[in-house]
Amino acid sequence: MSQPTPGKGENVLSLQNISRTFFTALQRQHDMLAFNIAGLHTADPKAYEHFSTVSRVMPVPQAHLPAEQMLAYARGLMLRTTINDLLTLSSECMSQCFLLCLFIREQGKNPRRDPLTEKIISEKHQSFLKMNLQSRFTALEEEFGIVCELEDGIFSLAAALRVLARGGLVTNDDITPDGALTLEFKAMKDVEVPAEPADGDAQSPAPPPGVTVHGAGELAKPKTVARLSDTARTFKPGEMLDLTDTELLGLNITVTKFVDGLLRSVDHFGRAQLGEGA
Repeated sequence: MSQPTPGKGENVLSLQNISRTFFTALQRQHDMLAFNIAGLHTADPKAYEHFSTVSRVMPVPQAHLPAEQMLAYARGLMLRTTINDLLTLSSECMSQCFLLCLFIREQGKNPRRDPLTEKIISEKHQSFLKMNLQSRFTALEEEFGIVCELEDGIFSLAAALRVLARGGLVTNDDITPDGALTLEFKAMKDVEVPAEPADGDAQSPAPPPGVTVHGAGELAKPKTVARLSDTARTFKPGEMLDLTDTELLGLNITVTKFVDGLLRSVDHFGRAQLGEGA
């Protein structure tokens, strides 16, 4: 997935620039996903057939898919592309954070360039780039004490991508010891919370003994607020891996929350190494 073009000063490695780059990329990812979902729901079969014949030639006319089958194919491609892009963003963010932590630890507050220090940083970073996902999480924790929130959610994305790359059918090779493949992600859910009393109710004095105030004692109706909640989908061998529109968008929320937690951990590491005023 193409990344936003860096602006002036954004080529400098800093927590602020990393944050700006990846949160902007996640917003673009969210917008493109929402746009594609909207397009699939409003796709016009007649328009599809019209544009299929505009060029007047097809590579293999016998393999041309009708609108209904093309809709299913496009949705499957959107699912694979979305998960792949989100995994790529997560991995790239981890790489940038690892590099920044290396600079903080090895370079510290020293403004002078040291070829030996730069060589150490480069070699360690190159080694990190060759690691698989599990090793990257381990390296961040062992090198800098950074424990990533939602690590399991990122691993579930990787597991889902492996399944989708084979066509989407969950097999025995994909399941965990509990006998299923579980995808974990975040979602906004409406929850009821107690309503706060009106200002007039809070300030009204208690009635004298023996005096009844009509309406007193009535329970305030609860109100509904949206909160970020944990969500999971479980797939068993023989089932096709698919997600609803809301769940697809929830994957973007999951990675956004993951990136946010990772950047907060890097910020904590930097302050511990360089001091609060750094």
